[in-house]
Amino acid sequence: MRRLVPLALVALAACNSPSPKFMSGAQQEVTVESSTFAVWRVDDRVEVIRTSREFRPRLSVVHDRARVAIRQATGCRVWKGTLKGDHAVIEARLACG
Repeated sequence: MRRLVPLALVALAACNSPSPKFMSGAQQEVTVESSTFAVWRVDDRVEVIRTSREFRPRLSVVHDRARVAIRQATGCRVWKGTLKGDHAVIEARLACG
């Protein structure tokens, strides 16, 4: 039984659930090159969770691919200067129209 607790924690940490403010949003899965993202949208904001396993990707590469994934999922571009985050979770504002 004690061995199941760490396994359960690892399984929960690996899920692609959005932060609470994005839980009401629509989700789309998008693959850009070797990166797969879950893109969650609420109004003019998005949260992007990288779900693919990649060995030490550069942050600039992840951000570039996330920007493409956001465009594919929403049809909108990322508002300049708003894309922020790490290798796993990225947030941005959308510039639609």
